[in-house]
Amino acid sequence: MLKYFTSIVLLFIFDRLTKLYIINNPSQDGFFSLHINKSIAFSLPLPDLIFYPLIILILITLVSYWLRSFKQKDIFIWPWALVIIGAASNLIDRFNYDGVVDFINIPYFTVLNISDIYITIGVIWLLWHEVSESRSK
Repeated sequence: MLKYFTSIVLLFIFDRLTKLYIINNPSQDGFFSLHINKSIAFSLPLPDLIFYPLIILILITLVSYWLRSFKQKDIFIWPWALVIIGAASNLIDRFNYDGVVDFINIPYFTVLNISDIYITIGVIWLLWHEVSESRSK
């Protein structure tokens, strides 16, 4: 389990360091360009009065799923952890920078960050499992 926790902490630190680097070395053009996203996913607006309590509630729910997987020594501690560290890092950005630090610019699509990649991988992993389970029944 020590290797697991070390891996998760290192992934979290990597994400935070990439954001710190881009904040201290901003660029406004190119593949790596600083954007502070003040909206939620896909730039949808949501008032802070609703947003912060909702995110905290979602994080508490995610942690409860992670704890259940952890107690069962389930492989799903990985995708839950990826979603949690991604969401937590983006929440830290909102407190520190009044928005999420996005910097990977995919032309004609979106601007995202490492946390978004973690969240996406975790969600796809969980959905893949659910679809696979439902097909086998």
